[in-house]
Amino acid sequence: MSDNFIGIFWAFGTSILAAIQVVILSRPLKVLGHLAATILTNVVNFVILFTLGIITYESGQISFRGLFWFGLLGVLAYSFGRYVFYRALWELGPPRLTTIVSTAPFYGIILAILFLGENPNYILVVGTVLVVSGVVLVSYERTDKSFFQKGIAWAFLSAFLISLSIFIRKIGLESMPNPFLTVAWSNFIGLLTLFGMKKFIDPDLYRWAGSKVIFLVLIAAILNSISQFCMNYSVMYGDVSVVTPIITSSPIFSLLLTAIFLRRSERIRGTMVFGVFVTVFGMILIGFSQT
Repeated sequence: MSDNFIGIFWAFGTSILAAIQVVILSRPLKVLGHLAATILTNVVNFVILFTLGIITYESGQISFRGLFWFGLLGVLAYSFGRYVFYRALWELGPPRLTTIVSTAPFYGIILAILFLGENPNYILVVGTVLVVSGVVLVSYERTDKSFFQKGIAWAFLSAFLISLSIFIRKIGLESMPNPFLTVAWSNFIGLLTLFGMKKFIDPDLYRWAGSKVIFLVLIAAILNSISQFCMNYSVMYGDVSVVTPIITSSPIFSLLLTAIFLRRSERIRGTMVFGVFVTVFGMILIGFSQT
């Protein structure tokens, strides 16, 4: 089995876990501030991943270069990046945001070609296009508002930050190959950044809620911890251009879980179902491109 196939396996795990988190948090985030949820998630991630990192640590797995890259990841992915995502969510709503964020694999391919020397073949590119198209079909909904409305720049910035975070993981893991300590450090830096941002951000994003809501967020945070080292393993083994489309395909799995668990509150459209098939076919092509 090639390294890219191993990376694809871990990327699938990352995507599925992200989808489960979306379903779990769909109701709590209506009453809990998004950045308060991020703080709680970062704390849980730090505790779990730091513990696993200490247990699995081997000599030489920490370097200043790795600490720099994963510290930068903490700012771009676990604090400022989350704020950008939630700002875009507030401005555009979930369908528009998910549609735009699904373009992240294209940025990932460009970064991989320019800075990592990757050379994706045409089958991989076609598969990526199909995966992105499928996600768009799943997430997009017609509204009376223009697609290019106020706040759309936040969504494109969020898509770029997602692909950049995967790229940073790839570089950072080359000099700090512990998949647990790296993300524990990122979450710690993310926490410091979140508290530093507090005076400049809408206080409503930091509001807390009752114990039942917190319990659900804790469950989602534990799953997020698992998804974090799954993502690290995926980029350790796989090329960025290969694993990024799989990692960012979580809306497809969210649709399937929504159909099962939230069918009374979510409407399943024909284009959603077609989008699932398009995405799955794209994923098959991505796998086939590595044979």
